[in-house]
Amino acid sequence: MKIKSFEGGFDKNLCYLIWCDKTKHAAIIDPSVNITPIREFIENTDLILSKILITHTHHDHIFYLDEFLHLFPNIEILCHEKHIKTFKHYIKKLSDYEVITLGQEMIITIHTPGHYSDSVCFWNKKNKCIFTGDTIFVGRTGRTISNNSNIKDLYNSVYKKIFSLPNDTLIYPGHNYGFSTTITIKENIDLSNFFNCNSFEEFKLVMKKFESSR
Repeated sequence: MKIKSFEGGFDKNLCYLIWCDKTKHAAIIDPSVNITPIREFIENTDLILSKILITHTHHDHIFYLDEFLHLFPNIEILCHEKHIKTFKHYIKKLSDYEVITLGQEMIITIHTPGHYSDSVCFWNKKNKCIFTGDTIFVGRTGRTISNNSNIKDLYNSVYKKIFSLPNDTLIYPGHNYGFSTTITIKENIDLSNFFNCNSFEEFKLVMKKFESSR
């Protein structure tokens, strides 16, 4: 699977274009940045854009969705089955560990509530990569300060789900908040006290200290 990132949007958002190199079938992960450079890249590389995968429905991650639909009216939109935002378009609802096909590639949906209740990550086992939205960034987790956030859910999503994946899995987050745009699970654990907590209570203290320093 090939991956190209685009940065922009409201706050260093990262939008990903992924595609099957053999079939040229492509998908967008989070329509969060200006569509123009993405459209140009799709046209220049003869890709077939067939899907939009949404990590969660916070407005900054879906801000350019209507523009994509205008240019690609037959595109399929996929997000968690209990998505918070109400869409005027047809949505394919994803359940936990549901498999998405993209050409000859397989992407596994992992429901990771916490930052937002409809948060999901998209894992490609073969290529050892995961698109984490706002669940995990380089160096820290997402925040849990808005409606439909839950810090206990976030702890479980990170420590019991994401950290059960192979350590060399490469994280592709929803924002460029770190010293690099990608990092492996192991490198992130080694880097940050967010990912070295021995209990939920310890995790709460780390998150509280982070919020007080902002």
